[in-house]
Amino acid sequence: MRSRSNIEIRRCRPLLGTLVDIACQGVPDDIDRAFAAIENVHRLMSFHDRQSDVSRMNRDAFHRSVRIHPWTWRVLKTAQEFSRRSNGVFDITVARELVKWNYLPKAHNRFSACGNWRDIILEDDCTIRFRRPVIVDFGGIAKGFAVDHAVEALKHAGVTAGIVNAGGDLRTFGRVAHVVHVRHPSEPTRVAGAVRLRERAIATSGVYFERRKRRTRYVSPLLDGRTRQSVRELISVSVAAAECIVADALTKIVFAVREKAAALLAHYHADALLVERDGAPSWMFRSPCDTRDQTRFD
Repeated sequence: MRSRSNIEIRRCRPLLGTLVDIACQGVPDDIDRAFAAIENVHRLMSFHDRQSDVSRMNRDAFHRSVRIHPWTWRVLKTAQEFSRRSNGVFDITVARELVKWNYLPKAHNRFSACGNWRDIILEDDCTIRFRRPVIVDFGGIAKGFAVDHAVEALKHAGVTAGIVNAGGDLRTFGRVAHVVHVRHPSEPTRVAGAVRLRERAIATSGVYFERRKRRTRYVSPLLDGRTRQSVRELISVSVAAAECIVADALTKIVFAVREKAAALLAHYHADALLVERDGAPSWMFRSPCDTRDQTRFD
């Protein structure tokens, strides 16, 4: 009989608004557990599902305290941490702009034109409330959280190596290194370079598929939470970190402020790579803790 550690299983399913691909050395039941974790995140944190925690918060949290799932609470608390450390560059209440620009469906409730992350109050026992009628979207952080939970589900099942990829937000674990390709920002069907990862997560943000013209200017779903202005440059930002939730959130911050995020990257022991529209790496931050990852750009 073959050892389960020598059997590679790979499955792909549509979740989180993208295709989630999981490959590991194990048995099919292991991957099913990982997908179940991702499905739970999808159910809890979807902006589109009216029964999700996010929808219930957006609908009710200005009027009364809302109890949410511990996973949703954890993501919300992490989002608040990134908002505080970035001085508001990262802000999940930019959902109101995303609704106005048709990146998100129209909300059925009225929301404030001037609220921000500081209006989200985390109370005891996984309850929250809003000081103003803001709306939130976890699109900038939930995928990373889902990837991390899928990896933990695989590890808990005894899987020793694998990779979970949710539309470019991915995490690897085990002894095997994985090569991750980075898209060319202005020609996204081309590869601009590659990063070799082992026991690490990476997330990439870019506007090449999402930039659109609104009236006389271009907009994108990537915003600087302080100014509420969209970041429209045809660049890409990739961040590698120990956890995918960290990499996911940091890409949005680095995209907005570039090298000014160096101290924040150092705090999270993260590496960042910015690729200009011509496909050349223009700035890279490499933390001293990481010596195993190799980056190659041709």
